[in-house]
Amino acid sequence: MSPIQAMERSYAALHEMLRTGQLPPGSRLEAARLAEQLGVSMTPVRDVLHRLVGERLVEASSGEGFHVPRPSESELRDLYEWNAALLSMAVRTTPAAILATTEPLVADSLAERTKELFDRFAASVSNGELRGAILAVGDRIHPYRMIEPNVLATNDDELAEIARPDRTQVQAIRRYHLRRMRAAADLIRYRDRH
Repeated sequence: MSPIQAMERSYAALHEMLRTGQLPPGSRLEAARLAEQLGVSMTPVRDVLHRLVGERLVEASSGEGFHVPRPSESELRDLYEWNAALLSMAVRTTPAAILATTEPLVADSLAERTKELFDRFAASVSNGELRGAILAVGDRIHPYRMIEPNVLATNDDELAEIARPDRTQVQAIRRYHLRRMRAAADLIRYRDRH
C-alpha cells in the first residue's frame, strides 16, 4: 500500500469512527494503537490526526496528545446554532437548495437521514465555503444526532418540515435546532452515561 493510500484509508476509517461516535468524547487517541488497529504505520495515522485537528474532530494538547473533543453544554448549543445558521443561509442564498430536498430520504436511521438531508443542502449551494462549513459542522454534531432519539421524542416529521420547499423552510430549520439547543445538557449527560 502506498503512503497516500495508507493515509487516505486511515483518514476514512478514523473520520467514520469519530462521526459515528465509536470513539467517545474525551477518549485518548494513541497513534501506535490506532496504527495497529488500522494495519498501517504510525506516520499516516499521525498525519491524519493532525488533519482531524484542523477539522476540529480531534483536539491536541501538549503533554496529553490527541483526544476526542468533549463539548460543553454551551459548545454543543453553539454547534447546533451554527448548523442552523449555515442551513438557513443555504436556503436563503441558493434557490437550488430548496429544490434539492424534494427526493425521499433513504438512509436506515434517523441520524443518517438527517445527515442525508443536510448534505443535500450542502451539495446544492454554489459557494464552496458554505458547502464545506455545512459538511464540517454536520460531522461534529453527528454523534449527538445518533443519540437524539434516546433523549428527544424525534421522528421524520421534523425532517419533512425542513425538506418542504416553501417559505416556512427557514423557520422549520430554526425550530429543529432550537429544540436540540434546549436539550444540549440532556444530550451530553446521556452521551457521558453511555
